[in-house]
Amino acid sequence: MYRILCCVTLTAVSSAIAGNTGTADLLVLSSPGFPTMMMLGPAGCAIGTGPGSILSNPALCETGFSAAGGRWNLETAAASVAGAFSAGSDIEVGTGLAYLGRGGLTGRDESGVVTGEYSYSTGCAMAGVSFPLAEWIDAGISVGLSWENVAAEGGTGITANAGLAFRPAGGLLAGIVIAGVGQAPSWQGIRKDMPTEISAGASYSISSILTGFAGGKIGFSTSDAFGCGMSINYAEYGCSAGYQYSPGEEEISGFLAGLRYTYESGGSYTIEIAVSQRDELDWPVLAGLTVSF
Repeated sequence: MYRILCCVTLTAVSSAIAGNTGTADLLVLSSPGFPTMMMLGPAGCAIGTGPGSILSNPALCETGFSAAGGRWNLETAAASVAGAFSAGSDIEVGTGLAYLGRGGLTGRDESGVVTGEYSYSTGCAMAGVSFPLAEWIDAGISVGLSWENVAAEGGTGITANAGLAFRPAGGLLAGIVIAGVGQAPSWQGIRKDMPTEISAGASYSISSILTGFAGGKIGFSTSDAFGCGMSINYAEYGCSAGYQYSPGEEEISGFLAGLRYTYESGGSYTIEIAVSQRDELDWPVLAGLTVSF
């Protein structure tokens, strides 16, 4: 019975994060993971660049190393790392790990009496490749293992992402990706929905310092979301602001913002921080470091 109550609690926690749409597994796949993606809102999964893209749209994977962490919804802790290198001929190979976890959850027996505390965690480890299809079109695919643990119960599954990136002339970047395809972890025959989503987005350099971005995601078992915003980049500094709207899900609609600082010395070192407002949940905050050579 304790295991069943843990599963019920997990379902409630997961449904809140996913927008009360019923998906309970692999929510880490639906969270941004890195500030670069988070500050772009719903467009982040499709057009966020850097080594961390191997966990979102692998077509945009770039050489370097990224690490990020912070606070996610419902007091969960988030951590992500990713690295990528060039394999020649404009081919990038990368790998990444993403994690969400929370401790201090209360377990109760069938009569409601507190029996102790337990923890919840979910994550995925993925590897993938980005390669050119044409002069201004790149494709990418990443696959890996996923897991979910509640107290002493847990399971593993398989997940995959596939995407395209378009870089025509004129300062335009566009991307589309299907993420979270695969088989969710199973606990003794219990299996819930994968958070499969199709995301699309675009950014356009209006001037040398001003860029606009917009995009959205359609979830098969998670909430849809749409958003837009602007970013300003001057010398080594950058900032962005935007708004995310999720139809019928006011608690996950709200403002988003980010700050960036880049230092050049034998390589490029970028420090970023992003925040995303949630009306009824804890404010997600992610900070990270990206190193490129």
